[in-house]
Amino acid sequence: MDEVWKLYDGPIRGSKSPVAMDLIDASALLWRVSLSGGDVGPRWTELADAWDAHADGRLYPFNDLHAVMAYLGAGRHDAIARVTQAQAASVNASSDTAGWIRDVGRPLIAGFTAFARGDYHGTVAALHPVRYVANQFGGSHAQRDVIDWTLTEAAVRGGMRDIAVALSHERLALKPHSPVNRDFVRRAAALEPATATVLHSTTAACL
Repeated sequence: MDEVWKLYDGPIRGSKSPVAMDLIDASALLWRVSLSGGDVGPRWTELADAWDAHADGRLYPFNDLHAVMAYLGAGRHDAIARVTQAQAASVNASSDTAGWIRDVGRPLIAGFTAFARGDYHGTVAALHPVRYVANQFGGSHAQRDVIDWTLTEAAVRGGMRDIAVALSHERLALKPHSPVNRDFVRRAAALEPATATVLHSTTAACL
């Protein structure tokens, strides 16, 4: 973690850059640290405030998702409501952006918001269908990996063994040397098999 914070507090946020691409990198890193159980400290608050100049719920849903990550971390529920209300008012337009908001942006924000409040079943239900079309709204494969990372973590925390095992082995096949992926496989395998029966209806709804 010392190396992570050297990176974050140095090249990533040391200059307090207002550029959206830099803010995306910052949100993605802090979210991954949080998923891994790390203590982010006050960094979410500074980042959330920086996002206010960009997150409008109308122009680019990829930015909005990363802004909402920061808002969730900082407890800025007012800002989340502002973004989601603007998105709701934008989805009926005929533009490509409206389609991205409707088909990808809103489900992703719903899934990440569910995760932040501990609703892991809701997270899986929102994120699993979108993972196949998330490339529509921008970002690189590495940037969009935060979606599958969050989805897999939710499946593990929610005790959804079948989904957790499938997702963790998929991640391991793509990056077999990743300590994160190996840990996902270990944690998923340790889940009680009986849980899969209880969650059968949720699993079916997500596949």
